[in-house]
Amino acid sequence: MTRILILTDYRGTFYSTARTQHGLCTMDVDRITAYLAGAGLAPEVIRLADLDLSDDLRGVPVLYTSSEDRGLSYKSWIEDLVLALETRGAQVLPGHRYLRAHHNKVMMEALRTHLFPADARRLGTRSFGTYEELAEATLDGPWPKVLKSAYGAGSQFVARAANRTELLRAARTLSRTHDHAESVREHGRRLLRRAHHPRSLHRQKFLVQALIPGLTGDFKVLKMGGRYYTLYRRNRPGDFRASGSGDFDFQDMAGVDRDALLDYAEQVCDVLGTPLASLDIGHSGDRFHLIEFQCLHFGTVTAERSTGYHVRTGAAWQYVDEECDIEAVFCAAIVGHLRRPGPALPAQPTRSATSRPSTH
Repeated sequence: MTRILILTDYRGTFYSTARTQHGLCTMDVDRITAYLAGAGLAPEVIRLADLDLSDDLRGVPVLYTSSEDRGLSYKSWIEDLVLALETRGAQVLPGHRYLRAHHNKVMMEALRTHLFPADARRLGTRSFGTYEELAEATLDGPWPKVLKSAYGAGSQFVARAANRTELLRAARTLSRTHDHAESVREHGRRLLRRAHHPRSLHRQKFLVQALIPGLTGDFKVLKMGGRYYTLYRRNRPGDFRASGSGDFDFQDMAGVDRDALLDYAEQVCDVLGTPLASLDIGHSGDRFHLIEFQCLHFGTVTAERSTGYHVRTGAAWQYVDEECDIEAVFCAAIVGHLRRPGPALPAQPTRSATSRPSTH
């Protein structure tokens, strides 16, 4: 049997779901191990702190959780371990670069530039490590622009700037890193040392990019193996942001052809090459735009509150009615990825499922 590791955090949690278990937003690890064992794998659940990096894990599939803790200190430690595992030849799912891009918009944009250069050029994204770098930069392209801190979910720490003055004001706030003591020390150095090279007090990394005009909302598409789940998210009232609005609709397509959306999402996911992906996609009337993507530890409301999923059948999309068992779907995606090109799904509870053309 093929050994597979499942790495949980210090609370024993793994990924997230739309429900809570014992007060924690986590997938049910016991059910995941049962599904993987039913598919002929030999799962081992290990807390990250108990991982033995001297163990020979060459070729061993490793599933791991991420974290969105404040300041991302714990996530930084997870990144160290996952990179070490990847360096030693373990098959980490997904690869370390996607963990680095999770909850890190600067890294995600760097990956976009490499993987989706046409999308990247349209957004004209620039990233900065300090406020002072932005203040000295000349920005091309039209206004307004969007300013995003590297961290934050649900449109936290995202601002719109109509002009350079608004942009600099917002960037100064978002990039602030100093406390009072550091600020006093730095100002003292500047007063006492004539040759002092000032240290920035605004070192929280951020990015600036074009605002996609005319969006009244966006589409959330989850890929879990061969299953594609969709929903439409309307913008917040009087705002340009859809993420975090909570205004979901599984039926409304805002005049967009669903099959065209699925075709675009599939093309993006084929490039990513991961068993799981969460995409935020906008449509500006003439083209789709990939707003953001994540490949692990993303919200699962789109799947769990759906009435079914879309699957590619030849040249067409079919809609399958199914109540989502998120652990079973997660495991099906992992097993299918490991056994490509012939996916094998783990055993699932008996469910009533029917398929029809994708007109849902």
